[in-house]
Amino acid sequence: MGNDRLSRVSEELQKKHHVDVVADILLGRPDRVYLYAEKAQLDQMVFKVISGSLTRIGFPDGDAIAIKDILVHFDLDNCYAAVSGKEAYRDYVYGELTRETGEPNVTFPIRKDGKRYWLHILMYPVVKHPNILCVSITDLTETMIAEELNYDRSHRDSLTGLFNKYTLDFHYGLRYRDPGFHAVYLDLDDFKSVNDLCGHAKGDRFLDAFAAILKTYHLGNDLFYRLGGDEFIGLCFGTEKKMRKMAAEIIAKTHEIKIDALHRIPSVSIGIVRAVACEDVVHKADRVMYMVKNAGKNGYRYEREDALSAEPVAK
Repeated sequence: MGNDRLSRVSEELQKKHHVDVVADILLGRPDRVYLYAEKAQLDQMVFKVISGSLTRIGFPDGDAIAIKDILVHFDLDNCYAAVSGKEAYRDYVYGELTRETGEPNVTFPIRKDGKRYWLHILMYPVVKHPNILCVSITDLTETMIAEELNYDRSHRDSLTGLFNKYTLDFHYGLRYRDPGFHAVYLDLDDFKSVNDLCGHAKGDRFLDAFAAILKTYHLGNDLFYRLGGDEFIGLCFGTEKKMRKMAAEIIAKTHEIKIDALHRIPSVSIGIVRAVACEDVVHKADRVMYMVKNAGKNGYRYEREDALSAEPVAK
């Protein structure tokens, strides 16, 4: 019955509208290439073109393309990889492409000849011959430019470009039990006076300059986040020596910030906690930071989580 309907509709469309069901409807999208492949290991799989041109996805026109020749251009400099971590993002994409249950269905960017393309790859087996895969590759670049911008805005602080609390909570949940984990709590000293005396525009410039200092310490999973106002958090990994050196450098560099008409540069107080029990480490770093405030500000304090008392700290 299905084939009878297809024949009838095909004839009707051709006669009335000069439209071919296969060429113009099923295979007619200009942003999509239709291909097929025989099941194989990912690095050996070759897609053979059925319809469309490979030029649509950034490659020379041809009859076939190996998936490894697409993945060699995989672009990890995107906001999704920045949030999830480049290694985790790569593992996700490769995991989708090699999944053995369900249908591989994944969108990722490539960069070819200086231009970025967002490709959506869908693969599903031919019912009559399950070892043959139907493949479609769709250029979603236009859509993903807007999607990526919205995603980035929802994960970053709009003033400083640092990740925001939403992303902090996500990363903390992923990494707080990783080896060498430290929470670093930073609070600018007497920052309110900058806004009160010099205006919020000057205050914003100072916050941006301070964030630029923190960004110089971004490496791998070592990242800083703005909680809001003049409070910042770092999730950092490594030795006590590394943390102490970083804190001392941040304090020194903060004194060197120069903003026109800002005669008194705020200092920064930093509390660092080395995770041991891995329980609410960020709040413990906040407590340690207030120990620095209460001792005169403009400094840092390093503590192991298991060495902290349960007594509250005056704020």
